[in-house]
Amino acid sequence: MPPATYGVASLPVELLHAICEDAERSGLYSIALCDKTFNSIATPILYSTIDVQFLYGIYACVRTLAAPPSKTSMNRDLASYVEVISLYDPNERVENGSKKTRPRQLIRDRLDIAVPRMRRLRSFTCRVEFDQTNQTFTTLVNGTLPLIDSVDISVEPWELEDTEGAPLSVAVPSFKKLKLRWTDWAPRLPTWYKVLICSVLSASRYTLQSLSLGRHAFTAFQAAWRSIPSFPALRELEAEVQLLSEPAFQDTTSIRQYAVLDMIYTQLTPTVLPNLEEVTCAPYELKWFLPERAEHQRPIKVITLDRARYERTLDGGSYTIWDMADEWHDTISRSLRALEFSGARLVRLSVVVSRLRVRDLLDLSPLLNELEYLLMMLEYAPGEGYEGGDTIFAMTEVLDRMPRLHTFLISDGMPKTCLGGSPFYFAHDEAYQRRALANYDEYSSSLRRVAFTSEFEWEKRQDGWHPWGHVVADREILSDGEDEDLEQDR
Repeated sequence: MPPATYGVASLPVELLHAICEDAERSGLYSIALCDKTFNSIATPILYSTIDVQFLYGIYACVRTLAAPPSKTSMNRDLASYVEVISLYDPNERVENGSKKTRPRQLIRDRLDIAVPRMRRLRSFTCRVEFDQTNQTFTTLVNGTLPLIDSVDISVEPWELEDTEGAPLSVAVPSFKKLKLRWTDWAPRLPTWYKVLICSVLSASRYTLQSLSLGRHAFTAFQAAWRSIPSFPALRELEAEVQLLSEPAFQDTTSIRQYAVLDMIYTQLTPTVLPNLEEVTCAPYELKWFLPERAEHQRPIKVITLDRARYERTLDGGSYTIWDMADEWHDTISRSLRALEFSGARLVRLSVVVSRLRVRDLLDLSPLLNELEYLLMMLEYAPGEGYEGGDTIFAMTEVLDRMPRLHTFLISDGMPKTCLGGSPFYFAHDEAYQRRALANYDEYSSSLRRVAFTSEFEWEKRQDGWHPWGHVVADREILSDGEDEDLEQDR
């Protein structure tokens, strides 16, 4: 219920601003409805930071931002208030493509309208299953938005028309985060695109903290790699291994996180990534980061194998399998033996495996006894599959060996996306899962977050375990006629 507003008009504007800035975001919606004065103050704050997931919400959000001021309350340009925006559709891998193609196209077209008006924009992230148009891409990176310093988008060569009129940089921005993903070959990238990105890299030499330019960046942007002495502020890098041999990466002491984009077949030189703490790679590649005989041991304490990521979504997260065998011993156990040569104890581990094998976890327990986070994406439900596997109840033996473990996640993302689209058989059986949690409590006092499926999670509070975050189907997107008007204007 909106608070009483008697006498608001007589309060100093500075005080009203302070009230809105100190209010929790959930309360701002009610405050904005109080009266015109509060609305004029709260609305810019509400629109300054936007974080929207799932296609329906993204569609509605971008549609609002693209609306002309004449169609908004008080004739305001809502896009002009945006400072940070993140749009992410986690269900893109399991959505019906034919049903979702048109909404995605409309989102993309509306971003073409809204982004140039975001004059306060500092950070733009769009992870929806489409590629940015030439117009949106160049607006983000060519300097027309004076404050932007973070971009995370997908682009494709065929979207970046190689024409004489391709936009040139106005005043090349200095980025802190630059992630431009594409899936095609570097030779298809137009010349103006390569020149523009090389200019951005040069301008961002001292500020860049996170960098990912997709596969073949080694070939596409050699002019930058050979002219830039170093990136002294860089902490996160996703790149091909051969890029590390370029002059721009002769000094990699600042890098703490590295994700491999290609396959490694040889040991890294000892001077590369000496302070690496987090690595994302295939299981067989881990040995190249933690060689048996090395004067300096990299302090790796976070390992993500096969890009395993847990999400409470219809597809259960993401993964990329390079070399998964039926048994832990064939891949994971053998790979993790390299931890004996790490300069730090492992605290976070994410893996993709065929089945739950407690015996193999117990064999590795001397290397995992300080683990705080464990994610396993399984092909088969615990207790099922060829030659069986252990049930979730068997994990009590492991918990006794991991006294610091506070997060334990099992994902059914593989069967959801590859094996018929169904979660584990017990995914909605809360009574079954609650019995397992009761057993866990007898062996662990540190567990606070547990999931046995990507359908929902368990959180431990003062009065016990509580389920939360149950996945629901995305809402259907229905047009009210404005979409047709937009298409006619194109």
